[in-house]
Amino acid sequence: MTIHHISRRRRLTAASAATALLFTLAACAQDGGDGQETAKPSYPTHVHALALKPGTTDVLIASHEGIYEVSGSELHPTGANIDLMGFTVDGDGVYLASGHPGPGVDLPDPVGLISSADGEDWTRESLAGKSDFHALTVASGGIIGFDGTLRLSADGRSWTDAPAQFTPHSLAGSPSGPLVLATTEDGPLVSNDSGLTWSPLPDAPVIMLAAVTESRLVGVLPDGGIRISTDSGQSWDPAGSVLGYPAAVAAAETENGLQIWVMTDAGLEHSADGGQTFSIPVEQPAAAP
Repeated sequence: MTIHHISRRRRLTAASAATALLFTLAACAQDGGDGQETAKPSYPTHVHALALKPGTTDVLIASHEGIYEVSGSELHPTGANIDLMGFTVDGDGVYLASGHPGPGVDLPDPVGLISSADGEDWTRESLAGKSDFHALTVASGGIIGFDGTLRLSADGRSWTDAPAQFTPHSLAGSPSGPLVLATTEDGPLVSNDSGLTWSPLPDAPVIMLAAVTESRLVGVLPDGGIRISTDSGQSWDPAGSVLGYPAAVAAAETENGLQIWVMTDAGLEHSADGGQTFSIPVEQPAAAP
């Protein structure tokens, strides 16, 4: 596979985003589950992924302190204090995650792949003490994760190395189909077979974050601009822009059209008009003086 060359300006922009990610990941390293469990803060310190609660448009925030559920303008911390570096929800509504146990949590460090029906109790699935997936998603053909190696699993228990290896900034798929989008510093790559093979999208912008719905791809640029594709990434239409620096994205097709949620340093931003405009239903608290 040949990754097409991009301009120096685009490369530097994406590299800056990748550098920011590395600093975030380093800041999220923590000790294992020794000591007593501590109370979660009312607002997460670092957000790694967004997903939707199964069967709803209620947002789940996967963070340094575990899961926060969004209700209107409020956040509700729930479940174990686990640094969820990777997080996704499969087609059966099962939560899949990876990362590090917080204080008082009886899991190995790293946790490998773990699963939960509701974010409260977690089950070890595979690679306990071995893998920390910083990018994790699902497609109709199984799970795709990156822990330094791009890996594929049909059942969450046994894994194979993907034939094509590269370093994704993020992975985005949908359990309803085989398409997966990977964002990289050289531009996005697309797979139409659940991660077995990948192709570059040479005419696409350098996307930092992505979400996949039944009929569209949503891309978030490093500067917060939103791009929408209706042809599996071959072309991208500009939409609006979020107000803060983006950290995670989720999207859904609803009876009222495409909805998009982006976690930024301004808070949780939401668009009900396909990314044209954004409001901030949950604002990030002001820093203490």
